[in-house]
Amino acid sequence: MTGDTRTRAMSVYAAHFAARGYRGTSLEAVATEVGVRKPTLYHHFPGGKETLHKLVALDFIDRRGRSLQESLAAPGGLAAQLRAVIVGAVADPTGATSSFEQHLFDSLDQLEGDAEKELREAYVSRLLEPVTARLARAVAEGELADRDPALLCNAFLHLARAVDMAPGSPEEAAAALVSLFLDGARAA
Repeated sequence: MTGDTRTRAMSVYAAHFAARGYRGTSLEAVATEVGVRKPTLYHHFPGGKETLHKLVALDFIDRRGRSLQESLAAPGGLAAQLRAVIVGAVADPTGATSSFEQHLFDSLDQLEGDAEKELREAYVSRLLEPVTARLARAVAEGELADRDPALLCNAFLHLARAVDMAPGSPEEAAAALVSLFLDGARAA
């Protein structure tokens, strides 16, 4: 399997996983679509499905984490940064990213041992902690009511996922969702 085929296997796995979740994605189907035999996948992904899953998930977490960091560094204060998070790291009109992320979160309970631990730690440290830290800073500076930043992060990220269902452009939807979030988070 060449590097291109390995990359294709990861891409095909990611698409199957986004559509079907961890249990619904089979190495046989991935191998067939890539045009290789299943043992070839095991040769290049020792540990089989769990290894392939871990690599694909870590790639997603890394890309999403970089987008979150860039968004949280946007100028203009908290509201602008939260809008940037929605537009730059959450919005996906196809719904594939939201589906992938939900399946990724669900898969954490379906994995065992080191893979589960590594993915859970990466998910928390790269996707949740940066947003939680920004919201903690906003609480400390009095921009938001004195609430648990982890709870605020959870509420914000769940609300942010609605961007793809909201009418208008992602920017308009993000502005409305951030306004809604901040109205609740600022309330005494």
